[in-house]
Amino acid sequence: MALFESYERRIDQINAELKKHGISSIEEAKKICDDKGIDVYGIVKGIQPN
Repeated sequence: MALFESYERRIDQINAELKKHGISSIEEAKKICDDKGIDVYGIVKGIQPN
């Protein structure tokens, strides 16, 4: 299941950027945000509801 629009086209670039910052995956990035109390999904939906 794609997590966001154009996932297949963009995930390699995202993973490369995460790796630069010592993060192994988008799932790890989500966990880091969740642990800090940052609701990325909620923020995006608040800005871009559809």
